[in-house]
Amino acid sequence: MEKIKLPESFISVLNAALPKEDVGSLIEAIHGEPSISVRLNPKKGQNIIDSLVLKSVPFSQHTKILKERPLFTADPGLHAGAYYVQESSSSIVGEIVSLLLEKSEETGSVVLDLCAAPGGKSTHVSSVLRQGDLLVANEVIQSRTPILIENLTKWGDGNFVVTSTDAKNLGKMESLFSIIVADMPCSGEGMFRKDPKSIEEWSIQNVALCCGRQQRIAFDIWPSLKEGGYFIYSTCTYNRQENEENVELICGELGGKAIIFDFPKDWPIYSDTEGMYRLLPHLNDGEGFFFSVIQKTSESDVYASPKKMKQPNVTAFPEELQKIKNDWIGHGEGNYFSIVRGGDWHKHHPLLLQLLPGIKQVGVNIGMLDHKTWKPSAAFDLLSNIGTYYEKIDVEIDTALTYYKREFVAKKLDKKGVVGLRWNALQLGTGNAVNNGINNLWPMNWRVLQKNMEAKTILAVRTSEELSED
Repeated sequence: MEKIKLPESFISVLNAALPKEDVGSLIEAIHGEPSISVRLNPKKGQNIIDSLVLKSVPFSQHTKILKERPLFTADPGLHAGAYYVQESSSSIVGEIVSLLLEKSEETGSVVLDLCAAPGGKSTHVSSVLRQGDLLVANEVIQSRTPILIENLTKWGDGNFVVTSTDAKNLGKMESLFSIIVADMPCSGEGMFRKDPKSIEEWSIQNVALCCGRQQRIAFDIWPSLKEGGYFIYSTCTYNRQENEENVELICGELGGKAIIFDFPKDWPIYSDTEGMYRLLPHLNDGEGFFFSVIQKTSESDVYASPKKMKQPNVTAFPEELQKIKNDWIGHGEGNYFSIVRGGDWHKHHPLLLQLLPGIKQVGVNIGMLDHKTWKPSAAFDLLSNIGTYYEKIDVEIDTALTYYKREFVAKKLDKKGVVGLRWNALQLGTGNAVNNGINNLWPMNWRVLQKNMEAKTILAVRTSEELSED
């Protein structure tokens, strides 16, 4: 590996941010190879082949470091939402959200992921939300919302709304959010090892620019956080200007306090300032990451709904979905239908889906009414812990990958109509059985484009005993 040339001004930044004894070790780690890590979906019941795992991540039980990078595109398990390829250090955020929710007595929390695309932290947060909580996943850059929607849909929790709007607009939703995850756009110093090209874009001037942008975002979104709520501020950079100094500014100017955690000793978390924490590549397997949890201590006006509000265009649940209507909220647009998990969040904020700015998707698009006939989508089949009423068929791994390429599945069935494809006990999506095979219902914009590759998985093959237990 060619040695990375680091700017002298960046080394000066490190010397100002960390003790001298850590700077040399950190620079040496930046010149090393980045790790490859994945986070398993706990609701889809899969495990990684033991021989492929280098080690587990101590602070994230479902995150594993792999020995080498496989061709993830060739793995049906990835497309079915069984795991997500995520940098291991950033998985600390979802674990922090879990800790905060565990000690909360509030029900029906609404949690915001402010800078959400492509969905690593959002899928993690959706996994740790309690029954009756809701995730609002926001991405200000509209062109990045499709991949966010795709990843959240595949993950299968269905407890989310995707928005695309500026922090200032969400900030008008006063005292709504119990937790705000704000992984700030930053100068990216912590990603130098993983993305050496980012070094060329780095400068002291860019650090100052990012620092100002982070302050603006924090000030804009702050009114939407409940008093007593938590603001998880994070970056993938090292300098104190974008990290500790910004946290101190937020606490002092907006009214908050940095929470002190007593993390387990085996968690490789570094801290030289109370309530502010770092993951450093010479102390753990991931990249550079900073985070602080700020509890809001200032008072805000209470969130209130306007008196007059247009009612949502909600279609009655199709007959086949009547069994789930008590747990889900239906949303209809024309003949197309979507559902989002209901619960206490909706009792607390019954007009939320009409008030949130910039909504791009409410939950999961589950199908359409075609001449009064209900046609379930592939996305419906990907939902976890939901009963499906159509026939299920088992396929081999090669057929599973063929399905994700959006090709015709040459498997003849006696019964015609909608079927759900299954591989390794995973719900893959839906198809329409016809005389000579199965017409593919996988979304065209999600299809795998690479043609000449052999299907291969990192997931352990489930035994017949395990399959029978499902």
